[in-house]
Amino acid sequence: MLNKLIKRRSFTQAGLFTFLLQPVITYHSFAAQGANNKVSGCCLMSGGDKYISRSRLGPSSQITNPKSNQAIENSGDPHFDESLGIVLADISRLFEVRPGFAYFDDTGSPNALALPDSHLANSHGTVLFGKQMLAMNKQHPYGDMFIMGICAHEFAHIVQFFSGYHDRLSNNQSTKKFVELHADFLSGYYIGKRNISYSNAELYSLGESWESIGDSSYTDPDHHGTAEERLEAIEQGYRLAKKQPSLNIKVACENGMKYLKI
Repeated sequence: MLNKLIKRRSFTQAGLFTFLLQPVITYHSFAAQGANNKVSGCCLMSGGDKYISRSRLGPSSQITNPKSNQAIENSGDPHFDESLGIVLADISRLFEVRPGFAYFDDTGSPNALALPDSHLANSHGTVLFGKQMLAMNKQHPYGDMFIMGICAHEFAHIVQFFSGYHDRLSNNQSTKKFVELHADFLSGYYIGKRNISYSNAELYSLGESWESIGDSSYTDPDHHGTAEERLEAIEQGYRLAKKQPSLNIKVACENGMKYLKI
């Protein structure tokens, strides 16, 4: 279960959306820099651009479901949502961004995505998690690791949007690969940064799941990286956090650029 991986003492047990709707904490963060409005959004896996186009509604007061134009504010499992909300609070604090979060209907094409648009008041960007993607992983014995990794990956895109990293990773590139591998690196950094002792089975399962989201469409503009590249990127971020646990997100971002040789 997801709450097994949560160090609860640092957070109140507020619900998922209660936390995200609270006033923004004031600090020197990536979010203060503003997003690049030319960026459309990023998906966990290739083939998700249809969700981005349906979700880019411009600033509004609520997150909108790409298919039904209705907000999906919970997974249907209150205990899970509460546990996930605590994890999202942790990622938000460590990554110094505060996006809105909701679920969306990804029937037939499981995915998750990040958008630079803010659909909730006092938020910076938006993260949407597909309900089919969620259901598939909740059924897996170690699916909570993958869910946590996906959330960190999408929050990493929010960091990219509200900094110069998305531009640096995209300039003169024919595919999205470097943008995605950098987000993978930061996802691994988050997982390694947490004060948690993972079992070998948990880490192996995460690696296996991460390999599964690679693709071999090398010349497709939506290419996200091969299975081997995606696995190596998340592993390198994890190793960085374990080797240098005091590094903050800004230094981790630069290390991710060095890893990609950009």
